Amino acid sequence: MRKTFKIIFGIISILVLGVLFLYVFTNEFEKKIEVLDCEGIYYGKLFENSKETFGYNNAKVDVADCLCEKYQQNGGKYSKEILKLYEDFDSEYKEKHPKSNVDSICKYKKDIFWKMYDY
Repeated sequence: MRKTFKIIFGIISILVLGVLFLYVFTNEFEKKIEVLDCEGIYYGKLFENSKETFGYNNAKVDVADCLCEKYQQNGGKYSKEILKLYEDFDSEYKEKHPKSNVDSICKYKKDIFWKMYDY
């Protein structure tokens, strides 16, 4: 009786651990990019380099939009973060205007910060 219980417990333990591992390695979890009081949300697997995904890029665009709105309302502390995001993005606008100020970046934010879609 005791040996049967140990065998059943062992099989159930293996199944539970298998389901747990399957969930952790295949499920996409919500992740956030937070800069000052702006955030962008994207979804990615727990153990993948999510900084190369469309979702990560789109979350950075959301953060850039928010930072530009806050900059236009309050100015000051948001400019440094906008310039950091500007340096991270590749765009045709950046190639034509490598040294832009924050006002022009926010004015042309739709040309600089654009979302990517995975079709």
